[in-house]
Amino acid sequence: MGRILLAALVVLALAGCGTGDTPSPSASSSATAEPSASADPTTEPSATPAPTSAVPPDEHPATGLAIVQFPGGSDDPASHVFVVESDGTLVQVTGRSGLSIGASRPNWSPDRSRIAFGPPKIGFAGVTGQVSVVNADGSGETVLSEGENPRWSPDGTRLLVSEVDDVTSEPRSIWIVDAANGELTDLGQGFNPQWLPDGERISFRRMIATDDGSFADAVYLMDLATGVTEELGTESETDVFWSPDGSSVLIAHDGSLTLAEPDGSGGQPFATGFDPVWSPDSTRVVFAYDFDENAVPLLAVVDLDGQTLWSGALGTEATWSPDGTRIAVEIPFPEPMVQVLDASSGEILFEYEGTSDPDWS
Repeated sequence: MGRILLAALVVLALAGCGTGDTPSPSASSSATAEPSASADPTTEPSATPAPTSAVPPDEHPATGLAIVQFPGGSDDPASHVFVVESDGTLVQVTGRSGLSIGASRPNWSPDRSRIAFGPPKIGFAGVTGQVSVVNADGSGETVLSEGENPRWSPDGTRLLVSEVDDVTSEPRSIWIVDAANGELTDLGQGFNPQWLPDGERISFRRMIATDDGSFADAVYLMDLATGVTEELGTESETDVFWSPDGSSVLIAHDGSLTLAEPDGSGGQPFATGFDPVWSPDSTRVVFAYDFDENAVPLLAVVDLDGQTLWSGALGTEATWSPDGTRIAVEIPFPEPMVQVLDASSGEILFEYEGTSDPDWS
C-alpha cells in the first residue's frame, strides 16, 4: 500500500473538496424535511424506495441505547451512564457500586457485554480524566487507565485511548489498553485514533513540522504487529473512516466526503459534509452537512449510490442501532436531549430530555 496509498489519498482528499452532493437543507428543524432526491440536485427525484426501517413491534425504539444523565440533581452533580430497557425505562449502569466518581461518553463493546466510558462531565481530576469499563448489568466497574474517548477493538479485547500528560502537557498521545487487566501499550504521539475493521491496524492524526517551520497535521496508518507507520496524506484536518465490512473508506476533508476503495483507489466525490458515521451493514452513511440557527448540525442519510434518503434532522453524536433501523442523536441546545430517529425517514420516534452522549454500536 505505502506510497501508492499516500498519493491516492492526498489526491482524493483534494478532489473531494466542494464537489460532492449537498443534501437539500431543511427550512426548519423538522426531521421530516423534504430530502434531496439524488447526488445531482438538478435531476428528477428517483422512484427508488428507501430501505424498510421499521422498529420491531415488541421493542421500544431506544432499547439497548446507552446515554448519560445527571441522576442526583444539585445534590450530586456527577453524570452516569444509563441503558434503555425494552419498556423504555432507564437503568443506571455506572456508579452502582458506590465507588464511581461518575461517567460520560459510553462505548459498547462489540458483543455488547461491557461498556467503556470516560470521566464525568464535570468534577474529574487531570487533563483528560480516566477510562473505565463496566459490565452491561452494572457489575464489575473498573478504572483501567488515564485518558479519554475509549474505542473498542473489533474483537473486544482492547481499547484505543488518547491522553495528555498531566505534568508536562506534551502533545496528545495514543495508547492501547488491555480491557481485561489494564496493561498499557504506548503508540506514540497522535490524536483521533480509529480501528481499522481488521483489528490489526489503526489510523490516526499527528502534528508534523513543515518546511517553513510551521506545524500541520497528517494522517497515518500503523500496523500494530510490527509498529510500522505509514503517512497517508499531509492535508491538514483530514480524517478517514473505513466501513464496518472493510469494503470502502470515506475521506473527510475541508467539508467534503470522498468515497474510495479500501486501498484508496477509485475515489469519487460522495457528499458535501462532515462527521460521517457508517451504518452497521456498510450500505448507508449519516453525516452533518450544515447548521441551524442555533449552530446545531443538520443531518442527512445517503446510500453508496449517492442517493439522499432524507435530510433535515438535527443532532450530533449520531449512532446507529445494531440492526440499522434507528439512529440516536444528541440535541445539545438549549438543553441536552437524546432523540431516536427512524433511519429510513428521519422521523423522531422518541426522545429523552436531560440526557446526552448516546451510543448504540
